[in-house]
Amino acid sequence: MDNQNLGPGARAFCAALLREGEVLAVRLNYLPDRVLWLVTTPSQARLMYGTQPNAVILTLAEAADLVTSLGDPWPSSLWQVALDLSAPAPESSSEDPPADDPPAGGVSDDGLGGVADPWD
Repeated sequence: MDNQNLGPGARAFCAALLREGEVLAVRLNYLPDRVLWLVTTPSQARLMYGTQPNAVILTLAEAADLVTSLGDPWPSSLWQVALDLSAPAPESSSEDPPADDPPAGGVSDDGLGGVADPWD
């Protein structure tokens, strides 16, 4: 932050963010036009939303909930979250049917135009 040509307002904003904890900007290939901001605390997220209301911001707790719902262990840091979110998707097992195969159970006759009911 000291080597950047930031004005006093921007410098104060950055200092306020960093007093609360780490901040990490991550570019992910599945969010090509956005940067994902990972912050440590909810107060950092509120500060950032105050100046960038359309930003994509996750706190460490929110990101941890997301990555654990995908089967990863609870991350210990923002860096671990970034690694988890940037990892390639797992390859499907040979037991999974290809995505274009119709689901097992056949075709329903419930007015869905011959589409199998996904809730069966």
